Amino acid sequence: MNNLSLADEKTKIQVRGLDFFYNGHRSLKSVDMTIPEKRITAIIGPSGCGKSTLLRVFNRIYSMYPKQEAKGEVILNGENILAPGYSMNRLRSHVGMVFQKPVPFPMSIYDNIAYAVRHHEKLSRREMEERVEEALRGAALWDEVKDKLKQSAQSLSG
Repeated sequence: MNNLSLADEKTKIQVRGLDFFYNGHRSLKSVDMTIPEKRITAIIGPSGCGKSTLLRVFNRIYSMYPKQEAKGEVILNGENILAPGYSMNRLRSHVGMVFQKPVPFPMSIYDNIAYAVRHHEKLSRREMEERVEEALRGAALWDEVKDKLKQSAQSLSG
């Protein structure tokens, strides 16, 4: 058994004075917390208290949506991930999310598939089109969406 106190452990994520706003409404207020490295941390509370919002701040997924803003500091490996110049590619290589119910980003079907590839590889338009088709075929969706690639991914059902 590990007898180290929390004060003795190395911090992985430090949250200081975090506020989060949806359309001007504050949903997180002055959150301060420390998440130690190499430990399991549970974030618990009643429905609607901000657990999922806090996790979305950790990988800044909110930044893809209008009128959502985080203020304060979230320090990951010694750097504030909320700082304007912090690389989203770098952040996403360290922090990912697995959703209970997957929700597409507010962009086209094509752009949802191409999003991660664009951030990690420089492909020609033709190569990207091939990669998107390959991914959709692999998910058995190509025949269903091949004529709808420019439509919003949020228009897809089930």
